[in-house]
Amino acid sequence: MTYAAPALIACDWGTTNFRMFLFGTDGEIIARHAANIGLKNLGVLSFEQALASVMKDDFDRPDLPILLSGMVGSRQGWAEAPYVACPAGLKEIVAGLVTAQSDKLKVKIVPGLSSQNADTGIHNVMRGEETQIYGCAGPKGEGVFLLPGTHSKWAKLEAGVITGFSSYMTGEMFSLLKSHSILGDLMADDIDDVDAFKLGVDRAMNDKSFLSLIFSVRTEGLFGKIAPQSLSSYMSGLLIGSEVRVEILRHGVRPVGIIGDGTLSKLYKRALEHTGFSEVTIHDGDTASAKGLWAIAQQAELVL
Repeated sequence: MTYAAPALIACDWGTTNFRMFLFGTDGEIIARHAANIGLKNLGVLSFEQALASVMKDDFDRPDLPILLSGMVGSRQGWAEAPYVACPAGLKEIVAGLVTAQSDKLKVKIVPGLSSQNADTGIHNVMRGEETQIYGCAGPKGEGVFLLPGTHSKWAKLEAGVITGFSSYMTGEMFSLLKSHSILGDLMADDIDDVDAFKLGVDRAMNDKSFLSLIFSVRTEGLFGKIAPQSLSSYMSGLLIGSEVRVEILRHGVRPVGIIGDGTLSKLYKRALEHTGFSEVTIHDGDTASAKGLWAIAQQAELVL
């Protein structure tokens, strides 16, 4: 297979994950590489040293422009790329690109986005998800996008502009409750119990008192209503269901694009379809990151 000449190295660089892409002048991916050099795993290496350590073989091209997105642009990252306030499109994101200090490499870092709720004044932030959203939707895209994870995001896109988004600590809360609270004491040999999960979703959709409702994970186990191996599915349904309930109030029941991989995206799809969403599409996270990085590079004229 013949590839166009190499034109760009781009990386999705997060707290734990690192994914690198080599693009040709035609925007096609020539090579991919994943490495264990997330922010938590750098050890004594500087960001420049860590990046140089994986620029081998096809990626041994220090002459190419390099574009990074994700937590590498946080205060704990290589160089802080301040959040760009929503509403924001590709033009605003590119205006916020930051140059990372390097003696040998030409590195630009994508800024994250911030969004403030007009009613409450509460701020939300994201880093890396904005790149994935544009990788799915394109520069003129529209719709509601859900990005499951430790801190899941729901974002609204209108005519290529992210008008706002919300964040939920759903994934982190699940982990904390399961591992560090009384709720995990009765759980054992977890299985994917669809009925228990949907019961949790239903209850969350009909009960606003989440802190009271979540205690039912314990009582359902104590009274033998839900088996120990199914309690984690029930708790997952409660958490995801409470998230879906709020987003229905914000956006209504409408098409949703889920950006992510694996079991978690499938659980969200199950919850959405169970609550009346008929158009739910799962998009591969790696593909979205790559396409988004290329779109930003084009907008910034890093590539011709």
